[in-house]
Amino acid sequence: MEREIIGTYALSIKTTTLFLMLVCQTDLKFSRSRGTINAPSKCDPNKKIPNPAADYEITGSLQVLLPDGVAFTDPKASEAELDKLFRDATIFDWKIGPMSGTPVPGDVIYSGKGWFSNLDTDYPTTDLAKSDFTLAVTGEYEQDRTPTP
Repeated sequence: MEREIIGTYALSIKTTTLFLMLVCQTDLKFSRSRGTINAPSKCDPNKKIPNPAADYEITGSLQVLLPDGVAFTDPKASEAELDKLFRDATIFDWKIGPMSGTPVPGDVIYSGKGWFSNLDTDYPTTDLAKSDFTLAVTGEYEQDRTPTP
């Protein structure tokens, strides 16, 4: 059975003992690319093709919220925490999974290690402040699928 996952997946990062969801995510994209294999492989179907290296990148956006002296009720990673990770070039654990934190049968959860390679924060005069980020994935990532009954 198929179901839509519109707006139900989020990125969480782990810098201590807990995974923290990024606060107010508005966009999330997990990109995977591999180098192009050239003509010799197309001309000889019996020839073994070497496996070219792959690149993985996660991009997204989030609203910049300042709690005004009141702590968030749920632990979440804010833009200020992302900025600290960026400045320190910290490698951390990440995962993409259901926003609820509770996977249902058929959900796919991606996880791995990475670091913020880009962080842009925009403070417009007539709209909410937002940040765009790029998380560079280091090494390979894992894919776990919640079993269906």
